[in-house]
Amino acid sequence: MSLKQFENTIGKKETKGKEKDASSNIVIRDQNIETVDNFNYLGCNIANDQTQAKEIEVRIGKAYNAFNSLRRIVWYRKCISIQAKVRIFKACILPVLLYGSEIWCLKAVEEQRLNTFYMKCLRTLLGVGRGGRMRNDLILELSGQPSLEKILRRNRLMWFGHVNRMDNEEDRPMLPEKVLFSSFTDAKRPPHGVKLRWKDKIAKDLTVCEIKNWRREVQDKEMWRKTINKEVKSTTVRSDAAHVMHEHKERAKKRRTDERLLDYNKKMNTPPSTTTVINVDATCSICGRTFKSKRGMNIHKRVCIQKQSTNASIDTKTNEMHQLTTASTSNKNTTTKNIKIIDLLIKKDKNQYVCPNSMCQKILKAQGATMHVKPCAKAWLIEQGVQI
Repeated sequence: MSLKQFENTIGKKETKGKEKDASSNIVIRDQNIETVDNFNYLGCNIANDQTQAKEIEVRIGKAYNAFNSLRRIVWYRKCISIQAKVRIFKACILPVLLYGSEIWCLKAVEEQRLNTFYMKCLRTLLGVGRGGRMRNDLILELSGQPSLEKILRRNRLMWFGHVNRMDNEEDRPMLPEKVLFSSFTDAKRPPHGVKLRWKDKIAKDLTVCEIKNWRREVQDKEMWRKTINKEVKSTTVRSDAAHVMHEHKERAKKRRTDERLLDYNKKMNTPPSTTTVINVDATCSICGRTFKSKRGMNIHKRVCIQKQSTNASIDTKTNEMHQLTTASTSNKNTTTKNIKIIDLLIKKDKNQYVCPNSMCQKILKAQGATMHVKPCAKAWLIEQGVQI
């Protein structure tokens, strides 16, 4: 029994002349060993009060980092099947979370924290949020995975069987087995409020698994493995998992809309109704849009009137521009139709014409006369009243 437990039994009163944390002077190879509250050994955090609170925090943090690194690469990919995601989770995330769990003696709060993280990961694999309100047993059934409590029990019993099979060359128990079954003869534990030891956890696990003669069964390694893995067998993902998740998502969506409608009715002091009532007075006379309140309709009406006025001004401007363009094009057409360049040219024999430019005086044919005169005799065309 530790000094802390002894203090609790006597009403938190320390005995006179006793030190709570006695200083130790341990020297190994001329190095003084420092006394600390906890330290890391082989990746596990070991505390001086034999608790796993710090270790659980470290395990969850490392598992979360590993899970988050694969979030966009694996978990959010629709092209990867749920079965493949579960296999990746069991191979990459679960060993990080449960490293060293064979020797854990957890409290109910610590076990609940691990289970919360475990279920959160499975929900992410299935693509279901907490708003869907799916039960944990349904999540485990859809993913085909056992509960975390069963996995922890399997790990403890696996280490328990391994320690019991440890024998040296002389068929004598080795040090781990001696430590496991050893106890202080004079030590007494108080009957109330005592933490469960690893032995107590193993005794409960043997009772739950209905293992009666464990001394004989533990010697057969294959038989022991089948016994402890009986409740931890993983099954395949249910074939209708996608359909079940879609139904829960639709149900959650409908529930959220009903809750919003109920909150709105409470704010408006109106009785809840299953059908939405359209208020005739809250209808815009310009565009015909309906609103839940007159206030929203009045705000919309101002904007609607402004839009209508701007659209009307734009229409008038476009009509004026269209009229101007049509008038200009008609004038051009009339001038070009009334006056032809070929009629103004001097015609000679054999259907030939002379260029009116005094510097050119080129003999032209009727087919290319107009195309030649336009760039060559611009001044002459302007004098004749022809628009180029």
